[in-house]
Amino acid sequence: MAAPKKLSIVFITFYLAIILYLVLFLTIPAVENAVYEARRNIANLTEGTSYFLAIIISFFICMIGNASVGFPVPYPFVLFSFSNSIYKNYLNQGLIMGEILLNGYFWLQILGITLAGGLGSALGELVSLLIGKGAKKVAANKTLENVQGFGKIVVEHPKSMYLYIFIVAALPIPDDPLWIALGMSEKPINFRKCLIWAWLGKNITTLFYALLPILALIPILEDKVSVITEAIMLLVTITLMFFIMTFNWNKLIEKRQKRKAEKQLDSN
Repeated sequence: MAAPKKLSIVFITFYLAIILYLVLFLTIPAVENAVYEARRNIANLTEGTSYFLAIIISFFICMIGNASVGFPVPYPFVLFSFSNSIYKNYLNQGLIMGEILLNGYFWLQILGITLAGGLGSALGELVSLLIGKGAKKVAANKTLENVQGFGKIVVEHPKSMYLYIFIVAALPIPDDPLWIALGMSEKPINFRKCLIWAWLGKNITTLFYALLPILALIPILEDKVSVITEAIMLLVTITLMFFIMTFNWNKLIEKRQKRKAEKQLDSN
């Protein structure tokens, strides 16, 4: 799996930027305080009438995060901060964990952020889709061929295609290559259905991010561990995207087709 030099440079830059961010955060108090202050400012948007603004920000930050092909936008930490702030608002009212979890209004607030973020995430994938459509009109290169091969694995199973889209969307993994490949596909695809299934899956991802402060039982806004975890998640996401964009999926498909043909000959 030989990666193109320019692509390698781009991803190495991402790695170094995230590592530099971590080093500065852990070694320079001013940077650490700036990160905490930024999170507090974001969290304040969930209080009172500002909650509607939090919904709008959740929508747009998730849309931008999923539209930025190859560039990781840390939208999960915005969802972390919003949901953690909602949770703390109820704690400050003197409620305990069990009482909060039984409070319907609490879940409505979490659901609002989840659905807005899920819809924004699904619409953001349209950018990848358009890139795929445009890629068919330009000269092919190795990276585009790899991405297109990745999509063929999904497209060649039309009955299960929407299920695959849902699963990929529901997992916190990069799905830009899949949407680029769908845009490059020559087969007829119902993109409206694709977006609906993507939205359903993205809701699961955003719900996971929104519930993480409760599931982990950690104070996101002041905890160094959460910042480190967030950076690690970005590194993992970048690594997965790099693998998808550089692996020779067409060769894998050819091997599978060859084995399938051999089995049919043996059965005959």
